[in-house]
Amino acid sequence: MYVVVIGTAGNQRYIFSSRKRQEIVGASDLIAQVNGSWADEAMARVFPGFDRSWRIKDGHAAELITAGAGAITVLVRDKDAGRSLVTELTGRALREAPGLDVCGVVVEAVGPLAHDISAARTELAAVRESRPGPQARFLRLPLVEDCASTGLPAMSLHREGRDEPSRTRSAASMAKLDHFQHALSRLAEDAQTDVATTRKIVDRLGLEADWVAVVHADGNGFGDIFRGLGDRLDVADAVNRDGKYTEALRTLSLGVDDCAKRAFHKALTRTAAEHASVTVNGMPPVLPLVLGGDDLTVLCEGAVALPFARHYLEAFEEETASDALLRPILDKADRPWLGAAAGVAIVKRNYPFRFAYDLAEELITAEAKQVKAWGSALAFTVLFESSAPDLARIRSSSTLAGGTVASASPYLVGRGSDDPRAERRRWSDLLRRVDALQRTDAESGELLIPSGAVHELREGLCLGAEVADARFTLLRTRFSGSPARLAALAELEGDPGRLVWRDHSDHAAHADHADHGDLVNHIDRSDHIDRGGHEERMVTGLMDAVAALPFLPIRGAAG
Repeated sequence: MYVVVIGTAGNQRYIFSSRKRQEIVGASDLIAQVNGSWADEAMARVFPGFDRSWRIKDGHAAELITAGAGAITVLVRDKDAGRSLVTELTGRALREAPGLDVCGVVVEAVGPLAHDISAARTELAAVRESRPGPQARFLRLPLVEDCASTGLPAMSLHREGRDEPSRTRSAASMAKLDHFQHALSRLAEDAQTDVATTRKIVDRLGLEADWVAVVHADGNGFGDIFRGLGDRLDVADAVNRDGKYTEALRTLSLGVDDCAKRAFHKALTRTAAEHASVTVNGMPPVLPLVLGGDDLTVLCEGAVALPFARHYLEAFEEETASDALLRPILDKADRPWLGAAAGVAIVKRNYPFRFAYDLAEELITAEAKQVKAWGSALAFTVLFESSAPDLARIRSSSTLAGGTVASASPYLVGRGSDDPRAERRRWSDLLRRVDALQRTDAESGELLIPSGAVHELREGLCLGAEVADARFTLLRTRFSGSPARLAALAELEGDPGRLVWRDHSDHAAHADHADHGDLVNHIDRSDHIDRGGHEERMVTGLMDAVAALPFLPIRGAAG
């Protein structure tokens, strides 16, 4: 037997290479076609009569093991047939999705099937690196005009609207635009709504919303479960005679994919219930660009980004915990449920989405994934600048003039919130801080914590933890005659009576050396070493609460 692995690469770069919403939506659909209808049609051409119910153990010529996120894994009996399958699928991608990187390999199954599939994926990465990338297909000689959307060589003129001028478009741009209508149908189906509503959401995100967001979520430990599946089932034999391993792999892949889709629908419903004023025909303005396996990437309005991400993470845990198909596999892996990490980058409408996605991904790897042992976590940032984002610089912007105060991000949601290490950095902690900043006096309607006072506290954080705490103490003295104001201030506390707290969790050591850089690399750290010799951070939740303030609902006046 032979293992055939065919997959796309650089999906997010391909999707977000243009600012045009129609092209972004069309690009996501082209990637979905690779593991969807294109894969089925290629299999049918190479293996006449193919159906996804085919199994090698039943004497069929091929078996589709997994299909999702632009990739397929197939078991075949004949090597030449496997090579023909690669040719069919990659050739179609070249013709209909120029600029999309699709590659495939055929590897002989000589050992345990789990190892053969892993070897095929390793070989795929090596083959992809050894050949020219998609950019090499778009030559600049003879000289041609640039595409107004992607910067690639232009091939035609395109008029976006009746009164709009014609603009140059590349082959990649035109392919994405051609798939826009089909993509609307798929997105409407994913969101369980109609095409007209989906089109209105696209227009709203492109023309009306002041703030938009890229939300990216990725499962925690999913790859480890895949890699250890054969050993846990004790069926990693050379020929997979009874098909037990492939069935388990298929069940795991399909099960997680179904859980992600159900979690997405739950998140939409819960978000719409909370934010009815910003819905479009009852649907929150959310576009699911990637929804497959344990991966999720959506483009949405800034007003619903944080609630949607929170609801998705919680729903994903709920679905994986209760899914009957996944339960036996998760039990063997000693996992009561699967968690996920999410990064949310909230930016202005016209900001390049490729930078926003990069920032969302970095929020996952540098922050949210650092606490995956605790549970599902959400990290976010709001970008107020127009330059390319740098998470290290964004996070260190509150450490000027000797300050050493770090963000409390990431925030734990779902079942991981019960972990004692999550103290002060739970989603509920963020909500109560935001609520404190929004509380108003029942009679006058004035903010209990004036905006000027919040500004002074933020300035104090930039000057250092001692300055911030001193200003916080002065504010408490100033408000000593108002129990309601003191109660609001208490919600901002880190340690009792202080605006900051010393982070003793194992996440602190992780974060100080994570990829997002050292937040206090130019500070003398002699005052930030505990008695055990472990480096600690001074942390505050105020900066995150101020950033999240415009994007979370107001709860009302104080009693």
